[in-house]
Amino acid sequence: MEPECDKLILESLNKNYIDMDEYPVTTELQDRCVNMIARLFNAPHKDGENAIGVGTVGSSEAIMLAGLAFKKKWQNRRNAEGKPFDKPNIVTGANVQVCWEKFGRYFEVELKAVKLREDYNVMDPHKAVEMVDENTICVCAILGSTYNGEFEDVKLLNDLLLSKNRETGWDTAIHVDAASGGFVAPFIYPELVWDFRLPLVRSINVSGHKYGLVYAGIGWQIWRSKQDLPEELVFHINYLGADQPTFTLNFSRGSGRSMLWTRQMVFADA
Repeated sequence: MEPECDKLILESLNKNYIDMDEYPVTTELQDRCVNMIARLFNAPHKDGENAIGVGTVGSSEAIMLAGLAFKKKWQNRRNAEGKPFDKPNIVTGANVQVCWEKFGRYFEVELKAVKLREDYNVMDPHKAVEMVDENTICVCAILGSTYNGEFEDVKLLNDLLLSKNRETGWDTAIHVDAASGGFVAPFIYPELVWDFRLPLVRSINVSGHKYGLVYAGIGWQIWRSKQDLPEELVFHINYLGADQPTFTLNFSRGSGRSMLWTRQMVFADA
């Protein structure tokens, strides 16, 4: 990165993002980033309404948070219906990054992987929807496959899943793992419909340190609406000052990369 960025990150080494009262500007910058990304991904927010999202140390943490939100929402719904909620699963392609396997193992969610074919190296939406059942908490589509960078067909997946939901009465939704493609598609392929323009896309993760063009250690998790992030997953702390909502796996985190990413977005917008 430019020398100005190196200077900026060095000056922020002693600033802990989690201490929002001590360093309120870092919180404001992260909120601005979340809002910019949500608008870039066409989140359906009204003017003046803040987007729902959080900065993370990378897409791996973002995916853990997204998966937890889907799992909790599914468990709450099943519990309200008086149905068992002890065997959740996620449908993905076999080409997912290892962080999805980590999520499944760490948080006891079965990973149902669609096998790839010699002539088709990404998840087949038809086969994915066939594997969806009442225990599926979400289907994961990848915008930028780990294997070859290819975009999966999120729109077709959305259309097929809408039809299955109507037939079954389920509410199975989609998470888009846009770690590699989230900062490529909106600019290179603006006509491609893959994001919150599709009604079943409820959350998207993206890496700030890939094509977001900053040093490693920054990612973003964006939700479609407040209803897609169960409130019981959000912790409120006050021992650092005022009430502070937090939903991350990490607590302390350097603020430098959020500052760098804000700089990149502002310069790009200019």
